[in-house]
Amino acid sequence: MKQVFSVIWILHSFFFFLYPWAGSEAQTMGFAIPFPNLTFTQPLSKGEQTYLGVLPKTKFSFREIKGELILVELLNTYCFNCQKQAPIFVELYSSIKQNPTLKDKVKMIGIAAGNNPDEVKAFKEEYQIPYPILSDPKFEAHMAVGSPRTPFTIWVRKDSQGNGVVVSTHLGLIESKEKIFSETRAVLQYNLALLKPKKGTIYEGDDLTPPMTEEELRARARKGMEASGGKVLQMDKVVLKDGDTIFVGKVDLGGRQENLFSKLVGRRAVCDICHDTFFIYTFDSTGKVIDIVPIQLTKIDNLHWTEEEIKKLKSRTVGRSLLKPFSFDANVDSVSGATITAVLIFDSLDRAKEIFERLKKEGYMK
Repeated sequence: MKQVFSVIWILHSFFFFLYPWAGSEAQTMGFAIPFPNLTFTQPLSKGEQTYLGVLPKTKFSFREIKGELILVELLNTYCFNCQKQAPIFVELYSSIKQNPTLKDKVKMIGIAAGNNPDEVKAFKEEYQIPYPILSDPKFEAHMAVGSPRTPFTIWVRKDSQGNGVVVSTHLGLIESKEKIFSETRAVLQYNLALLKPKKGTIYEGDDLTPPMTEEELRARARKGMEASGGKVLQMDKVVLKDGDTIFVGKVDLGGRQENLFSKLVGRRAVCDICHDTFFIYTFDSTGKVIDIVPIQLTKIDNLHWTEEEIKKLKSRTVGRSLLKPFSFDANVDSVSGATITAVLIFDSLDRAKEIFERLKKEGYMK
């Protein structure tokens, strides 16, 4: 009889562990995937250091955070649903703090994808956030977990070696404190010894597909090159050794010929109610930006950017060098209702130096 009961208990535990969100609205992306040991360089206050159990230093890793369960919220300070969720998470923090069973076991952090420390500070002050929110201005932590749309909540348990493993996730707005509090208590009951870690990405979004045909994209790439004032004599789509693609064109600039380069960029939307971002940037063999050609640039209510907004973007980008930092300044680079999209554009241009260097190394530039 005891053996039968043991078998039933093991099977029950297995199915509960395998389908932890049965009957729930949340999703199981990344279940049993190891959580990356992210590194943060943002200074913490003494209170935040004490709360997380980390030493007083400017650089620390996720592994150093003390607690059996770390509740991680991926957010962006300009994301509407992240703003809407902020008071709910403040309530959650209070409930955990007042619960004698949970207060020492559960820690909460936010990771602000694409936001600088000043934006994080303003967000924390506006919504009276009591737990640490860590700035991720270059999307490094965001990309490490799969570039999820925000808000994206991850429950991370620590194993006996201090490594993090994902035991639950939720994509999108969580509308009540009760739901997330209930899930937080539930995942603490899991026996990690029964869980076999899996390989993969915590968040796996849909493939990025531009809303244009290949022929239309080629026409836009040509348009970017001819913004130089020259005429495209020949244009080819080449595949670099890493598999990335780029248009290389031979352009007549009136008495001399030069190679220009047009790169299609696709970035998954950071906000969960936004469209993905697509554009083409064109540059010359010195790294100077020749043109920015919109493919899909949207703002709040998923409206397309106006001609004036595109003109403003070009005034801040065209003529600059890809070999120098493309830092985003919200005071002058924002587009009303499209700050997140603008951030993605500047971040993509900031990364373009890598494309330039690969083109040069593979012989497409003299």
